[in-house]
Amino acid sequence: MTEKPDPLWDPDLPGDPDLERLASALGAYRHVPRTDVVWSTPRPSRAGRRRRRVVFAAAATLAACAIGIATWLPWRLQWSDHRQWAVETDAQALPKTWAVGQTLATPADQSATIRVARIGRMEILPGTRIRLSDTRTGHHRLDLLEGRVRARIWAPPGYFGIAAGAGEAVDLGCEFDMSRNPRGEGTIHVTSGWIMHRVNGQETLVPAGSTLEFNARRSGIPLATTATRGFASAVAGLDQRMSEGHRMPEIEAIVARTATASDRFTLLTLLTRYPALASGPIYPRLATMFDGPASDPGHREAWQRGSVHAMNLWWEQIPRPPKAWWLNWRDALG
Repeated sequence: MTEKPDPLWDPDLPGDPDLERLASALGAYRHVPRTDVVWSTPRPSRAGRRRRRVVFAAAATLAACAIGIATWLPWRLQWSDHRQWAVETDAQALPKTWAVGQTLATPADQSATIRVARIGRMEILPGTRIRLSDTRTGHHRLDLLEGRVRARIWAPPGYFGIAAGAGEAVDLGCEFDMSRNPRGEGTIHVTSGWIMHRVNGQETLVPAGSTLEFNARRSGIPLATTATRGFASAVAGLDQRMSEGHRMPEIEAIVARTATASDRFTLLTLLTRYPALASGPIYPRLATMFDGPASDPGHREAWQRGSVHAMNLWWEQIPRPPKAWWLNWRDALG
């Protein structure tokens, strides 16, 4: 079977009258290309060329920076075992380098600045005695015997630490100030990042903007620098009595009543160290500061039993280390 020729598809065939009439009417609108015009390829504009050059230059710069950082960072973190540290000071009695095992003692009226391998700097204030106990890639440790130091470190968590008797402040990528008196009592103030203070198996996180007091036996509870004197005194008293096994409901009430939003971390540390306190007024006060189960009796009971899962429901709402330490790039300039 063959198909019948159709003039609609074959222009050589004669069409019917209606088709010819329609073709004639539309013919006036047919496009016929001109033969006397030569069309050329449009040249790119100057703005387009300039834009492409800028994009290419930016990409090349970013690539160069990435390669430079990838080379520089491993060099900064690497350090030979027991290599000496540089000492910058005007004190004639102090050496220009510091070796493992040596104790550096600053005069009562002069200070010194130490280059902590390649990962930071530390200022040793007047009247301080401090010993360099170990230095190697990934592990730099000192013993603060007496006095005060200011450290500014830009390195992964755990690279740097300062011992004070039985306790140790471990840098988690930060800037902090630490002091210790002859009785072994001391204070740590964190201005950037975090530190972990541990003593006799007890570990306490201290965030930026907080201060921690410690002694030879234990850590205190970190307090915000904005904490009121009454709140700080009540927290210290409650911590001391609870460590001795004594519950003080009247002090718990004062802590709960005087706490502000900036004291959230302090309350959280208290409840974590002493889960039994969740049965008192501190738990509902802290609950108002979180997007969590403020009135969930199951959560409260689990906390009192020491449930890590219950505690993490609130801990996870606080940015905690290990943090993206490399984002605190200003500490690298110290």
